[in-house]
Amino acid sequence: MDAVIRALGVVNEWLTRIAGYAATALLFGMLGIVIVHVFYRYVLNDSFGWTEELSRTMMVWMAFLYFPTAHRYGMNVSLDIFVSAIQDSPIMRYVGIMIELAVFVLLCGAIWYSWGLMSRAGSSVTLSLRLPLSYVYMIMPIGFGLVALVSFERLLRLLGNLIEPGRYQVNVFGSSTGAGS
Repeated sequence: MDAVIRALGVVNEWLTRIAGYAATALLFGMLGIVIVHVFYRYVLNDSFGWTEELSRTMMVWMAFLYFPTAHRYGMNVSLDIFVSAIQDSPIMRYVGIMIELAVFVLLCGAIWYSWGLMSRAGSSVTLSLRLPLSYVYMIMPIGFGLVALVSFERLLRLLGNLIEPGRYQVNVFGSSTGAGS
């Protein structure tokens, strides 16, 4: 199990880093487009229709690309009062597995449905850019797939802790570190 967790850790680290770089590039690109749009609209009294559509699409892509990193490093939403009360309890191992398993199953369902949405959207195009909507929706199965890989790694770490408690330091609502990193 160590080899699988280690391999998944390397793959997830590499993929989330690339996704983070791409999302950061999209953020700067979106910033540049919005600045150009504001300048043309308010200084030159002219505007482009495509700038809003492109920046909105870039923002959605950026969010889906940051999503795997957020899950990997525990930057997701949690109730700190509840978590701190049960964090060190032995039952937390089972609660963590159930939560991560539910997340993984939901992500697999999201991949399935977003793939169908992307496939069906190929005949529609965006208004300004005239891009097929499938290009816009393509990020959904990609983003959900990346998060599912991260979730699978976290699930394996949690299961490893059932076999050998403390082997993998996994905070259910935080980052995954430890011996199998």
